[in-house]
Amino acid sequence: MTGIAEYFPLIARGVTMTFMIALTCFTLGALLAMPIAIGRLSDNALARGFASGYIAVVRGVPPITWLFVIFYGLPQLGLRFSSFSAAVVGLTMICSAYIAEFYRSGWLGMPAGQIEAGKALGLSGFDAFRRVIAPQVFVIVLPMAITYFIALLKNSAVVSVIGVSDITERALSLSKSAPDPFNVFLAAGFVYMSISVPIGLLGRVTSPWVARRFGMA
Repeated sequence: MTGIAEYFPLIARGVTMTFMIALTCFTLGALLAMPIAIGRLSDNALARGFASGYIAVVRGVPPITWLFVIFYGLPQLGLRFSSFSAAVVGLTMICSAYIAEFYRSGWLGMPAGQIEAGKALGLSGFDAFRRVIAPQVFVIVLPMAITYFIALLKNSAVVSVIGVSDITERALSLSKSAPDPFNVFLAAGFVYMSISVPIGLLGRVTSPWVARRFGMA
């Protein structure tokens, strides 16, 4: 039988793709989440309804279903995606829905009266947001964002079903010819642990430091 240590480097070749997928989708999702969160907090019923509906629909459908719809379904309408592009589009949608709720929680969790306090200091609306509100929202959202990014690294394994050569896809391919498939997937588990645990530990250190940096600890 081949040992886990021998499978580890073979599967670890998929780490780059896993990171690329997770980081790309997280970044794009964080940007897309901003207007969604604004709509969610808006006094306009139409904007609020659209944002709430988007979040409910995107989060209510399993990720694998979105990937199948994008990769296999949309080509029937003339929209074709590579496996990588389909993975990015699908996971970015999902990220944006979750991160929008993080932003909303950060905004609602901010101490009351901060906007008025900024105005009392003579700051414009934009300066009050940039100097007073945004840092506080960032401190509140950061722990949730780090936790979600770690989850995204692991949950991105779903992209293997449409042929993206990530950690899981490499493990699946290797298991088909390996004499001991169980050890292959144990090795894959250790690969995921080797990247997620350090990020989690870094997050535990970073979040309090950021809170102290902005005077919120």
